[in-house]
Amino acid sequence: MASILPDDRTTRRSREEIRLLMMTAGLDLLAEEGLGIGAEELTFKRVFDRVEVSTGKRLTNASVIRRVWTNQAEFQDDVLSAVAIAGDGGGEMGDTASAMIALLQSVDVSTPAGRRRGLSQICRVGGEASLQALVDSRRWSLWVGVWVLAVTGPQSERGRRIRKALVEGYETTTDLWVGLYQALINHLGLRVRAPFTLRQFTVSVGALIDGCAMRAGAEPDAPPIFRPTGPDGGSEPWSLFAVGLEALVMQYLEFDPDWPGAVDST
Repeated sequence: MASILPDDRTTRRSREEIRLLMMTAGLDLLAEEGLGIGAEELTFKRVFDRVEVSTGKRLTNASVIRRVWTNQAEFQDDVLSAVAIAGDGGGEMGDTASAMIALLQSVDVSTPAGRRRGLSQICRVGGEASLQALVDSRRWSLWVGVWVLAVTGPQSERGRRIRKALVEGYETTTDLWVGLYQALINHLGLRVRAPFTLRQFTVSVGALIDGCAMRAGAEPDAPPIFRPTGPDGGSEPWSLFAVGLEALVMQYLEFDPDWPGAVDST
């Protein structure tokens, strides 16, 4: 007796479901295998196989061509654009915030000296957490690869589309970091020095950490820098990025003498 149950070979899926299945599988493959010289290895067949292995659902060329994408190249462009629009932060912000929660609770903000010590430790601990999150992130590595392809490739509609996605992702990520830095500034009683803006500070920090993360990937065993920043002048390890971050903080930010939580040190 023939089965009356739906079969994956005959079930007609919606365009939205197919798109989600394909994009998820494509991004997962890129995260595992890397970008190489482009997305050419991200073929429909390989993605169909990945969808079937991971979900048990079967897709064919007839499922996607002229229903979801015009051709394979258009699908590859969508995957690259998705990487680009996700920005370069990856899980960096979450790891940074987690590393600083306990530290912020222990910072003595009642005195200028306590706030200075707290700011230094935030640069050291938060900077290390941010750097390590980027170095360990496959998504960030993919973002760098897409950025290189976009800025070094020929001028074309495909390149313009991916560059537009990069700009959008970059702006979104920058806005998120501006919000986090503003919260830290408020907590520690800081303000941005004239004539700078908080966004300029955020862009500078982002450029520094991207460069340091690339360097760390090429030189993973570089020793830390030990500085006398611990209790009673004890030695503590600092990453190159944390040292640079502290320098940027001191250039762009200053303690606000009118901060409501400030205590007169005289």
